[in-house]
Formats: sequence, structure tokens, C-alpha cells
Amino acid sequence: MPVEPIHMEEIHPLLSDRARLSIMARLAASPKALSFNLLLEELGLTRGNLSSHLRRLEEAKLIHVEKRFADRKPLSEYSCSSSGKKELKKYLEIVERALRAIS
Repeated sequence: MPVEPIHMEEIHPLLSDRARLSIMARLAASPKALSFNLLLEELGLTRGNLSSHLRRLEEAKLIHVEKRFADRKPLSEYSCSSSGKKELKKYLEIVERALRAIS
């Protein structure tokens, strides 16, 4: 049976980073937006590291950000955009093809 070609260059370049991939996977799996503090706690990143990764994902339009105030405190909530879900799905399909090719 012929093996499908694997086109790693089709993977969105921002998803090649472990932290950004973790952020995207967590947001895509959630039915609702997640707070900065929840992501910070679950992913084990520093505030600055998480913030810079979220900014890059937002600039690439892979995630949506909603900023508001709750009890006079700033609250930032993040969700995966439709294009972010599409790119994550493409990433997973390519990795799955690569795994099938080596097994």
C-alpha cells in the first residue's frame, strides 16, 4: 500500500513551538473561552512567556481575545478561532500521516 506524502511545510509555523501548540490544543478543546490565569496554571508557563505566545497567536488570528473588567480587575479570556481550529486540525492530520508512515 503506498504511503501518503508528508508535507511538513504545510504546518502553520507558529504551531511548531511546543508552548503555542499546547495553548492551541487547550483552547480548541474547550467549549468556552479560558482566562489567562487558568491557562497560566494549566500550562505551567511564566506570565511573560504565556503572554508573548498568546500575542503571537492573536496577531496570526489563530485565537480570539476578549478583554474586560470583572469586579474592577482586568480579565482576559481566550478562545480558538475557526482558522485556528482549521490550522490545528491540519497539523494533527500531517503528524498522523507521519506516524502511519513509520509504523
